[in-house]
Amino acid sequence: MRIFLPILAIIAVTIAAIFGLKHFKKKPPPKTPIVRIEQVETITLQPQSHTVEIHSQGTIAAKTKGVLSMEVSGKIISMAPAFIDGGMFDAGDQLLVINPTAYQAAVAQAHAQIAQAELKLQEEQARSEQALKEWKAAQSLTAETPSDLVLRKPQLAFAKANLEAAKANLKLAERNLSQTKLIAPYAGVIEERLVEVGQVVSPGTPVARAYNNDSLEVKLPISSREVDFLQMRQPAGVALHVQTATGAKVWKATLVRNSGTVDPRTRFHHVIAEVSMQPEDRGHLLPGQFVTAKIQGQTLENIYRIPRRALLKDDTVYIVTKDDRLLKRSINILYREQDYLLVDKGLEPGDTLSLTRLKVMNDKMKVRRSYTSASKQITPKSQTQRTK
Repeated sequence: MRIFLPILAIIAVTIAAIFGLKHFKKKPPPKTPIVRIEQVETITLQPQSHTVEIHSQGTIAAKTKGVLSMEVSGKIISMAPAFIDGGMFDAGDQLLVINPTAYQAAVAQAHAQIAQAELKLQEEQARSEQALKEWKAAQSLTAETPSDLVLRKPQLAFAKANLEAAKANLKLAERNLSQTKLIAPYAGVIEERLVEVGQVVSPGTPVARAYNNDSLEVKLPISSREVDFLQMRQPAGVALHVQTATGAKVWKATLVRNSGTVDPRTRFHHVIAEVSMQPEDRGHLLPGQFVTAKIQGQTLENIYRIPRRALLKDDTVYIVTKDDRLLKRSINILYREQDYLLVDKGLEPGDTLSLTRLKVMNDKMKVRRSYTSASKQITPKSQTQRTK
């Protein structure tokens, strides 16, 4: 027992020393919390003028198309090389010929009728003059005025009418002869040939379906919101883009009219753009071809074009104040493009717009600016979207 008492005393002293050291050990001063200031990308805003560009798409169609037919009957004796499916022709080209023999004979007969009618007229004129002389010679025997029949005036009028009828008959015969040739009424393309050489056709028989490729058009759907930004009082420019194997091809068109109706299913308006084709361009843009379109709309003055990524859900943005603090601002969006917004209210010249969307953002929050070149605002416009 005497042996363990010193050991216990040593243990007690050791424990007391440990607790004493802990008690008198200096505590380090509390660390000052580090305030992290987030960096945001910014641009400085200035009002500008901007031409709205409306995007749409549609299918090319022929402005003029229909059925070609003959006006006289007969057997087809020849066809032009272009008178085939897909054949291209110019205005005034001869496309088809039917046997003209009977119509040539009709013209010759009409000439003979005119010669005969002229002879009859000359004979009646001579007889009328002779009757007048005879009446004057016998005038001393009677005081009566000679009747028209005595002077052969009805016979003379009849002879003149016969001559006019013969001349009209010649014009008709010559016209029928000319109609034995089918002459192209416009420059176009044969969509489908409906007859063959040797076939007998009658007046009104369709011989081909064709369309005019001098002028094409496309119907472009746009929303009611976008209609307000169109220039309908004067022709507006339209760029039609066609994707080909070698890249995109652009055709210039003109917005000529509104169809005047609204699609009851989509509530979209349809505007018509017309493409005037040059002779060397024919065949490169075809009916049925799909195109995307950029329509030049109105030019808006004193508006702000801001990147779409700066927008918050409730049509608000954050402005960075002069003392580098955030300030939420409500804006009015006139028009929405794919990457940009056109704003007319809620912003002021010289405002610094925050483009960065932090996880936590609130008014008076301290930030650091990272400027973006102002030229970054004005980039090639991409596909416009409807404002919802």
